Amino acid sequence: MADVVLSNALMWAGKKAVVQDPYDWDDDASWVLGNEDRFRGIGKDRTDALIHAARIGNLSVDVTKYLQSDGTLRWSDVLDDVTHGCMSEFIETPYGVLFMDCG
Repeated sequence: MADVVLSNALMWAGKKAVVQDPYDWDDDASWVLGNEDRFRGIGKDRTDALIHAARIGNLSVDVTKYLQSDGTLRWSDVLDDVTHGCMSEFIETPYGVLFMDCG
């Protein structure tokens, strides 16, 4: 089920990219093929997409510095650092928010 949601989200993002930049992409499938390796995570919002990326081993941020004394992570701070670095993109789709690497 998760693969279908991810596939639908990527295809939706591809269709949007083709409309926005028709000279860069032949069709949505070419966008998906050209951007699959950028995928890091998907979730209901940006923080959830980060957590998904961490769960599947696609988060390149050392989260240990965000640990609180009770052992929980400050995911809002992780999100702040990820977006501050401008090395990632979050694409909102009807299927969820895609967390994509730009670096």
